[in-house]
Amino acid sequence: MSEKYKIGDYEFNTYEEYLAAQEDVKKIDFITKEVDITDADVAVRLYTLIRNKEIVFRSQVGLSFSWYLTDVLAQNSQNLLEEKRKREAQQEKGKKFGMAGMLCMLAAVLCLGYYGITLWQEHLESQEYERLQDMQNLTGHIIRDSEEGADGSGESGQADSPETEQNSKTNNSKTKKKKTDKSQAAEEKIDPADLTVLKKYKKLYKQNQDLAGWLSIEGTVIDYPVMQTGRKNSDYYLHHDFEKKESDHGTLFLDARNDYVNRDTNLIIYGHNMRDGTMFGGLKSFMDKEYMEQHREIVFDTIYEKARYKVVAVCLSKVNYQDDEAFRYYNFLEASGKEEFNAFLANIQQLTVFDQTIDISYGDELLTLSTCNSYIQDGRLFLIAKKE
Repeated sequence: MSEKYKIGDYEFNTYEEYLAAQEDVKKIDFITKEVDITDADVAVRLYTLIRNKEIVFRSQVGLSFSWYLTDVLAQNSQNLLEEKRKREAQQEKGKKFGMAGMLCMLAAVLCLGYYGITLWQEHLESQEYERLQDMQNLTGHIIRDSEEGADGSGESGQADSPETEQNSKTNNSKTKKKKTDKSQAAEEKIDPADLTVLKKYKKLYKQNQDLAGWLSIEGTVIDYPVMQTGRKNSDYYLHHDFEKKESDHGTLFLDARNDYVNRDTNLIIYGHNMRDGTMFGGLKSFMDKEYMEQHREIVFDTIYEKARYKVVAVCLSKVNYQDDEAFRYYNFLEASGKEEFNAFLANIQQLTVFDQTIDISYGDELLTLSTCNSYIQDGRLFLIAKKE
């Protein structure tokens, strides 16, 4: 007999159906916490979003929720006739009580299902979290050992040895040769073979030459290596850790199209929005303005160069279909000129969470941190920072 998967009273034949139902439960839980679905106007808007496939449900759980919204709309339409149906007032009242009971029953099923999902996911994620912490501690020790010197001598407490500092200055001077004029930039293009990997990252780079750099934000758990692969395997680190072992957490990775040596205008780093807060799970906290103001400083070193950035915008968007004529922030890598840069700025200004003017201008070097966000189907949350 095949294994059955359950959420409340709902039963699923396959694991894929079960996962789809989990996602629907999360969406329903988010919606019911944010809005009053019994309000007629709210119900109409939600129904329109579902009909237009801007909110998509993929299981019987979601379908039941859609039916309930239809019932709410029907109920409100029926109330318009109440003055003409006074004789049926008591019956209508009974129906309302029945509707309230249905809502309570649905809420109970959702709560039980969501609680079960939470326990199940926490069990799986706790195991992955422990392995992730071990990996993070290991890489952190390697970097600290490189900073302090293998013999534990007088270099302890310095960022790098004098030799490494000189290498960093040499690397910086080379990477800053890039010009806005494209023909001149092509003539002066830097060969990575001419650069020296910073001492603090040499051991990690020997372990995995996909290493592109290291990202950290003080006061948060974000303190991870950043990887980069070729375009043919661009999403490899969505499901693999630094050691190339399969992992639901994945690893932070740089867009495969980016050139961080002959630096593009905008470097884009992707990471999973993990429920346990690891990887880019903490980026959603930046939607709180006070939190954002307290955590604006970002350190992103490439393996060749140290750099600091300051968060200038927190934005919400979504992944668009190929045939959609829509702005795609994740396709802005290199500005061909001031006009293209200003067009990018105008678009992201429309996507900002906070009502503020984005403080960037043509010539700034940008860093974008991008992750998923469930505010809408295929939603994305991204932070934009500029190099200091």
